[in-house]
Amino acid sequence: MAKKQPRAVERPASLPAEVEERPERPADPRAADHAKVVDLAMKRWRRADPADRENRDNAYADLEFLEVPGAQWGEDAKRARADRPCLEFNRLPTTIAQITGDIRQMRPAIKVVPVDSRGDPDTADVIAGMVRYIENRSDAASAYFSAADQQVACGIGHWKVTTEYGSDSTFEQEIRITHVPDGIGVRWDPDAVLPTREDARFCFVPVDMSREVFEETYPDKPAAEIGDGVLHQQGLSEWSTADTVRVCEYWTKTPVKKTLALMPDGEILDLTDKTDLQAYDERFERAQVAGARIEVREGHKVERYIISATDVLEGPTPWPGRFIPVVPVIGIEMQVGKRRYRRGVVRLAKDPQRAYNYARSTQIEVVALQPKAPFTGTATMFKGYEAVWETANTVNHPFLPYNPDPMAAGAAPQRVPPPVPSAGLAELTRDASEDMKAVTGVYDASLGARSNETSGKAIKARQQEGDVGSFVYIVNFSRAIRHTGSIVVDLIPHIYDTARTLRIVGEDGKVDLVSINQPEGLADDDVAERIQNDVTVGAYDVAMEMGPSYTTRREAALDGMIQLVQAAPQLAPMILDLLAKAQDWPMADKIAKRIRTMLPPQIQAEEAQESGEPPPAPPPPSPQEQAAMAQQQRQQQLEEGRQQLDLAKLGLEKDKLQADVMKIQAELQKAHIDAEARAIEASRPPEPQAAAAPAASTAAPATDPRLDAITEAVQQLGAVVSMILEEMAPPEAPPPGPDGLPGADPQIPGDMPTIPTEAPQGAFSFDPSAMGLPAAPEMMG
Repeated sequence: MAKKQPRAVERPASLPAEVEERPERPADPRAADHAKVVDLAMKRWRRADPADRENRDNAYADLEFLEVPGAQWGEDAKRARADRPCLEFNRLPTTIAQITGDIRQMRPAIKVVPVDSRGDPDTADVIAGMVRYIENRSDAASAYFSAADQQVACGIGHWKVTTEYGSDSTFEQEIRITHVPDGIGVRWDPDAVLPTREDARFCFVPVDMSREVFEETYPDKPAAEIGDGVLHQQGLSEWSTADTVRVCEYWTKTPVKKTLALMPDGEILDLTDKTDLQAYDERFERAQVAGARIEVREGHKVERYIISATDVLEGPTPWPGRFIPVVPVIGIEMQVGKRRYRRGVVRLAKDPQRAYNYARSTQIEVVALQPKAPFTGTATMFKGYEAVWETANTVNHPFLPYNPDPMAAGAAPQRVPPPVPSAGLAELTRDASEDMKAVTGVYDASLGARSNETSGKAIKARQQEGDVGSFVYIVNFSRAIRHTGSIVVDLIPHIYDTARTLRIVGEDGKVDLVSINQPEGLADDDVAERIQNDVTVGAYDVAMEMGPSYTTRREAALDGMIQLVQAAPQLAPMILDLLAKAQDWPMADKIAKRIRTMLPPQIQAEEAQESGEPPPAPPPPSPQEQAAMAQQQRQQQLEEGRQQLDLAKLGLEKDKLQADVMKIQAELQKAHIDAEARAIEASRPPEPQAAAAPAASTAAPATDPRLDAITEAVQQLGAVVSMILEEMAPPEAPPPGPDGLPGADPQIPGDMPTIPTEAPQGAFSFDPSAMGLPAAPEMMG
């Protein structure tokens, strides 16, 4: 298709006076620098534009073939067929929708992991939630899927990452992911070789504006000043036409020398920027005092310009990250010698689609041109019965009369057989359909066609088998998402560098509030403050998790848990709360929370520890446990009553023994008095009548036999009292056994506890010496 040549813009011969006398704009001191920027940009454009022009033209042709009606028949084919039908049976959108549908269902999830000692796993989870929040706030899914549609159809699509203020009344910035409408028109550095183009030194994102919109957007840059003739001579005629002006977002990545200081605690200070000398001196002095390791490294600075073909409209604007924030998502790309070829699904499916259109159009044409008359006969046969025969195909006549024709002896009107389709055209149609499936890799099973499979697993296996041929698009899409995560994670420390509260989105889609960069007290050294969720320190990397979406995985987990419960019913009480939580019912979370209170205490304690909650209170005892506890209390009370009764009996025995001892003491006292009386009587001088018997008066007085019996009785009673006191004394606690419980004395046969041999303090004691009696060694003191 011939390109439309740009039309020169005609200027009026004379201008109004107020325009002629318009004062000239003051010279911009940055004009010289801008001229150098534009000159370098146009040199890079003239190198990048032809390097990828073939792929770009083929991609535009693929989109036209897919979406523009009539584009599947070339102009030459239409002229050759003249008035013959040129029908289109476009089967490619369904095939492409199958692949992009898999991408929508298997969108990769961005995971953030720390990669150095200053990175914190909890902060990494917060950053991952912030990335999901940025995607949700930006409606990034629309940008992702718009680029995926172009990726699968023609081989390439783009989206980009930008920054903006949260509102017109705040100084806090936000990160946004937005789409690039013309993803095919992006020009990259032709020397970049990585699929993500992160090694590119420049990138152009062109936008064609109407002249009216351009002059409204940039009123101090009139479109008339863009020299159309000069641009045409320089090969830049597309930058300015009669109706449009091209404005380009021009990204540069320039090598610079960076001075970095590695602090003893692992922090890295950037000493490159000297625009603020006071801040630079403070950072440098801090690094010197701490004994930091200072080195000069090779680095890059990223800048953004908005340019036309002749001037810088905006910029330069420094970009805080280290990547050019434009993300390509590529279909299939191959390097053939020095040339790089890129394609999507449509490229190889064009010829099968054209063959299918030709076969179907010809088939319909052949059938349409066959005669439609149901009966044939001579004019004489139908003469007079025209009304009956004209309605034979609409009215159920009982008979169809006709006139015998002498010229056709014995002949009657004959029914014409229906149109017969061409077997060759039918075979051509089938072959074209199969060729289309073969070149796209998407077969009937992947498109939902029924086959001889009956089980769900067999049907799913057939569908997945067909998805293998198109899995390359899903992998490349995942790579682009990962690069987007790297760009966003690299930007977060620069954009979210103040203390604020953000909404983060969990993997399950739930929104939580979290505070970042919030001081929460002094650190261990009592000098620096501890910062909660400090996203400005530490290095983090992005890892991808390929697979179905969270909803799909939750459904798969639900099916797996149901099968597990059916196979092992005894496990149901242990996972019933998880089974309820995986449901889509209203209040499923509340039901799961109530079921969790019925779990064993060990599992409840583990769940509380994982979630950081206090341990749950012990559950109330069951009726059986309450009955057992009551029975145990009754047994204990009976045992205590029995012990108290035994103690009371021992007390009575003690009182009785004390009375007997007192009685014996009284008898001993009386015996002592009698002995003293006899001694006094014996010591008196004898009377005269007793002189006749001197030998009898000098002899020793005889011992009273009652005294010996009483002494022996007292000794026996003392031994009985000692035994009773030993029984009444509380037993000492035996030493602990190997399990920490009181053990038994191994020297006592029968493992009986030992009994103390001394009476407790305050017990009854008897001392015969206090009464002048001989002491018995068996008696207790």
